[in-house]
Amino acid sequence: MSITTRRWLDWVIVILGFWLITSPRVLTLAADDGSAAWSSRIVGVGLLLLAASSMHKPAVWLESVGAVLGVWLIASPWILAITRASSAAANAVIVGLLVVGYAIWAFRIDTGRI
Repeated sequence: MSITTRRWLDWVIVILGFWLITSPRVLTLAADDGSAAWSSRIVGVGLLLLAASSMHKPAVWLESVGAVLGVWLIASPWILAITRASSAAANAVIVGLLVVGYAIWAFRIDTGRI
């Protein structure tokens, strides 16, 4: 795969990271200060840092960390007991699936360079 595809994937992760940082306010999640809101913000910042690192120098371990963050997002509605806040739970699961999917795609690109 080309470097253009790789950069496109990194920018998608940047957008998802910014969305996770702002989504508690947009989705009015539990007065915007609960554990689910903080989880969303922390994972969002983590994704931004991973994308920045990956843009500088792609590495397989970065995709692994991204996949772990995505799995956390998928599981977080049940771990943090936010399943009653359906918009927040759906947001976490959908973004988590996207992050895992993009991590797998980027992992496939990176393993071609090893």
